[in-house]
This record gives sequence, C-alpha cells and structure tokens, in this order.
Amino acid sequence: MFPRYLTVKPFLTRPVLYYGLCLAFSSWFAFFIAVTVDLPNPYWAAMPAWVIFQPTRGLLLERAIYRFVGTFIGAAIGFAILLIPLPPIGQLIIFTVIIGATTTCSHIFRGTIAYGFFTTGLTLAIVIIPSIISPNDAINLAISRVVCTFIGCIVVTIILALFTPKFPIRSFYQKIHLLTSDVIFYSNQIISAESKEECQDIEQTILASINDINDNAAIAAAGSVNKNRKLRYIDAIVAASLDVMAASRAILTRNQRENVLPSEFSDDLLQLSKQISHKQPFNIADCDFFRKWQLDNAELKPEIKRLLYTIQQLLAAEDALLNNVEQHRSFISQNYSSTLLLPHRDWYMALNIALITCFIVFSVSLSCYLSELNLAEQVASGISIFAIVFGSFPLPQNNAPKLFVGVFSGVMVAMVYRFWVQPYIPDTFWLLTTLIPFLLLAGICRAHPKTAIPAIDANMAFLFAGHIGMPAADAFTILSTDIIYVLCAGIICGMFILLPRKPDSQALNAILSIQRDLDRMITSQSLVNKHWYQQSTRQLLRLMLHLSRAGKLGDGAPNGSLSTLNVGYAIIMLHAKLEQAKHDHTHYIRIKTILYILSLKPKGNLAIIKTLNEQIQHIEDSDIRRITEMLIDSLTESQPFFAYINELKKKST
Repeated sequence: MFPRYLTVKPFLTRPVLYYGLCLAFSSWFAFFIAVTVDLPNPYWAAMPAWVIFQPTRGLLLERAIYRFVGTFIGAAIGFAILLIPLPPIGQLIIFTVIIGATTTCSHIFRGTIAYGFFTTGLTLAIVIIPSIISPNDAINLAISRVVCTFIGCIVVTIILALFTPKFPIRSFYQKIHLLTSDVIFYSNQIISAESKEECQDIEQTILASINDINDNAAIAAAGSVNKNRKLRYIDAIVAASLDVMAASRAILTRNQRENVLPSEFSDDLLQLSKQISHKQPFNIADCDFFRKWQLDNAELKPEIKRLLYTIQQLLAAEDALLNNVEQHRSFISQNYSSTLLLPHRDWYMALNIALITCFIVFSVSLSCYLSELNLAEQVASGISIFAIVFGSFPLPQNNAPKLFVGVFSGVMVAMVYRFWVQPYIPDTFWLLTTLIPFLLLAGICRAHPKTAIPAIDANMAFLFAGHIGMPAADAFTILSTDIIYVLCAGIICGMFILLPRKPDSQALNAILSIQRDLDRMITSQSLVNKHWYQQSTRQLLRLMLHLSRAGKLGDGAPNGSLSTLNVGYAIIMLHAKLEQAKHDHTHYIRIKTILYILSLKPKGNLAIIKTLNEQIQHIEDSDIRRITEMLIDSLTESQPFFAYINELKKKST
C-alpha cells in the first residue's frame, strides 16, 4: 500500500468532466451561431462561457445578467463618446474618467453588481481604444464584438443554467442555525469562565464561522429577489452574534468586580443552547428561558439585561430569516428590532485603485495614439484591458502569477493552433470540428478547482490570440501579435506586484477606522446614533476578512477585538448620562472629564486607564460609576487590539 503522501487524486473526476463538457459545448455553440450569421471576429461569442460559469445557478444567472447589462451600457457610453465633437485626446480623457468611475464602483458595491461595473469599463475600452487609435472600420468591428458578446451571454446562460445546480440554501440556513446555538454556548462558557483565555479557541472558531457566513450570504441570495430581501436578516444575525459575544465578555470582566450572575442563569443558558441545536426552526415563544428571565426584572444587573436583549435579537433575527417577520404573529413581532450591518465602503482603497488604473490606461493609450505605430492599437488594448482586469481584483499581487501563467499558456496553445491547424482549415465544417478538442481541454481546465483561475485567462488568451475563425496569417504577424499580448500581460502583472495591496495594510486600515469611529463618538455627541454599532460591526468583519487573507484569523488575530464594541457601548451610555446630567453640574463635569481623558491617544494606553481609575474614586453616582468601570475593563481587554496597530504599521511600511 502506498503511503498517504504518495496518493494522487485523479484529475478527471466526474464533476470536472461533466462541467468541462458543458462549458466546452456552450462555448462551441455560441461560436457556431456567430460563424453561421457571418459576424467578424466570431471568437468573441465563445468568450463569455469562461467568465460567466459559476458553481451555483443563481450566481450564474446574476453574473450573466450583469455581464449583459454591463456590456450594453459600456457599448452605449463608448459610442456616445465617439459621437462627441471633440479631438481624440479629449475623447480619451472622458473615457479615462469613466474608467475611473467604473473601477471605483467595482470595489464600492457589494456582490455581483461589482462585476457589472467591471464589465462596463471593459466594454468601454474595447469600443474606444481601437476606434481612436486605428479608426479604419473600428466602429463596425466594435459593434460586431458587442453583438458576439450578447450572443455568447444568451447562449451560454441558457445552456449552463440547465446543468448547474441551485445553491444549497437549506444547508446554509442550517449553518446559520448552528452558529446561533454556538454563540449562545459561547456566552454560557464565557460568563462562567474564570479568565478570558479559557474561551479564546471557541471565540476564534465562531468568528471564522461568522466571517464565512457573511462572505457567502450574497452568493446564497444570488438570482432570487426574495432571498436578496432576506440578506438584511442574515446581516442582523451576524451583528447580533457579535453583540451577544461582546455582552458576554462584559459580564466576564464585571464578574471580577462583583458577581452579577443570578443562580441557575448559566445552567439555563446552556440548556437554551442545547434546545436550539436540537430544533430547527426554534420557536422563542415556546421557550421557558425567556419566561423565567424577563428584561423588566428589577433584580437583574444591567449586564445581564443587555445579554438577554442581545440573545432575543439573535433568535428574532433567525426567526425573521426563516419566516416573514412582518406577518409573524409571535413574541418576535413585538420584540424584534433589526440591527442591520451598514455596507462597508472603502473609498480610500477604491480611489487608489482607480487612480492607478486610470494612469496606466490614459498614459498607454495616449502614447500609442501619438506614436502611430502599426501595432499601437494592440499594445494599447492589451495593456488597458489587463489594467482594468487587475483593477477589479481585491488582491492583485496574488492573482498576478496565476494570470500571467494563464495568459502565457493560452498564447502558446494559440500559436500551435495558428501554425499547425488554422492554415489547413478548408471550410466552416472543419473550423468547427478542429476547435472541439481545444475547447474540451479548455473546459476541463476551467472546471477543475486547481486550474480554474488561470484557465479563465488561458482560455480567453487562446481565443483572442488565436484569432479563431479568422483567415490564416504569416509567421511574423502571428509571432509579433502573440508576443505583444504576453508582454502586455507581463508588464501589468509586474506593475501590480510592485504596487501591492497587502492584507496587513487593509487590516490596519480597518483597525484605524474603528479607532476613528471611537474618536468621533468621544468628541462629538451629535455623532452618537444608532449607526455607530452597525458601522463598527462591519469594520470588525472587514478586519476578519483581511486577517483571514493574511492567514492570521486563528492564532495571529488580535485579542480584544470584541471589547472595542464594549468601549463604544460605554461611550454611548456616558453620552446618554451626559444628557440627563445637564441640570446636575457635578455629574456633568465628571462625565465630561472622563470623555476628555478618553480622548487622549491611544485608547489602550495604560496611563489613560490609570487616570480613569483615579477619577472613579470621586464619582458618587452609582450608574456613572458602573459605566466608567465597564469602560475601564473594556479598555484593559482591548489593549492587544490597539497594540496590534503598531505591529501592522511596521509590516505595511
């Protein structure tokens, strides 16, 4: 028997062969239609198959729709620019500005709509650059390419949709249900623990699960209006899960000052977790836990009431996901108030990417236009298209090697086709026949998980560089055009590797955003509103995303991230007390002093914590004192989180 490390999984598994054949046939059939109607450059019809293909039907349909709409809008804008009575350089400037806008939007918007903006920019470049640099019949050629793209989108979508499975929504909802149970189990463990280190492993596991659910929510909802409406409930579950965990950690730190846990509360919470894990959907109205532990119970400490409220919100959000909360006649309909996550808009990153992309596209297009060289149009188109493609990637330095390998491989296969197959094709029948083995190989590579990413660029490069369906060319034309195509890919890959966006830098920006939010809350009472929590929760999710990309979501993730939510919660409570203390000068001054001390940077500084401990000795009001103690405990716990800023700063420089 071979050792385990010598076993090799077969490359041609049944799913790979199945989807490979579907992809090959859909691409071939779209090409067949374009050839039959005698369109120039028919290979453009075969291209959409490689980018539209997705593992689930809903995502495939949504991606195809945005490909179609993006192509239509990009072509319409492109032809409109060409009709503007401006010199070519003026048209290039307008074109570049719109490319900047589409690139920015592709990073600002969530889900497959970002692909629509990317496709708009890509189509715009395909229309504008050839028409300005090589105006001879370029508009007719651009129209032909757009029509071929429409044909490819329609044909490929219809064929692939018949053979692509739906998203396993039931298993996804089951994962959300298990998350609910795990979060409440974590709450039981943390409130009864003697130290926060005891629950660190389960906390990281739950945070990873939350991050996974948040990432897959849009995929699960793709292609369905009803499921897209339910995204707000998944957001509410994610936000409430973090809120429950943060409230539980607040109880842990409070227990070190005084015992706030009522007898049997921890056991009842554990029993609630077990009940939820064994029953789906879980009906909160039939639950003994909330009949026993009421929010209006005057004997419960504020920390316990906060935890009860957050648990209710978590269970209510799950119930709202599985049912129509507006029509649901239960305890939920009276007590549910959705805490939605505000979509994150990383304008700084998006604008930086847009500026880099615009600079590349405009400088190269202008240089090629002024040079008047024979191959100028191909160079400008190649570099601009690759720049726009890279501008859509979240981590281009990771994609660069795969893209270059894919482009190089596709061009090599295209050269084989152009030298040893294309010159000997006598008619359309043999053109379609000889293309089959190439597309079969392309489909299998695209369907295999290990080669799927580079195969996209390889297949596109094969069709583009191979000029499939076009007359045979001489050796010099083949070599010059294909080498330029590879060089364009290499130049852009190299540029984006030299200008990388690292996960560490993005994680640093996420932490700094949380810190800035806290600063605004401290210094400006008017900014304390219900949106703060949603914004900070989204920032924590964004931080987890970047840490997972950096391979640090586990042991390398900073401790104390959840405690920053408790810091913000304490600041909000202080501002609420400040409103009440306007007529009590002593209490008003005390709260103002605490907020001033807190405004000193950094938040996790031991000197600030020491000063707050000194101030607390002079606070007579029990509520203000309790809030200040919570603030001190949360700052102490969140010190590793803010200290992580310095570590990331060193790595990002």
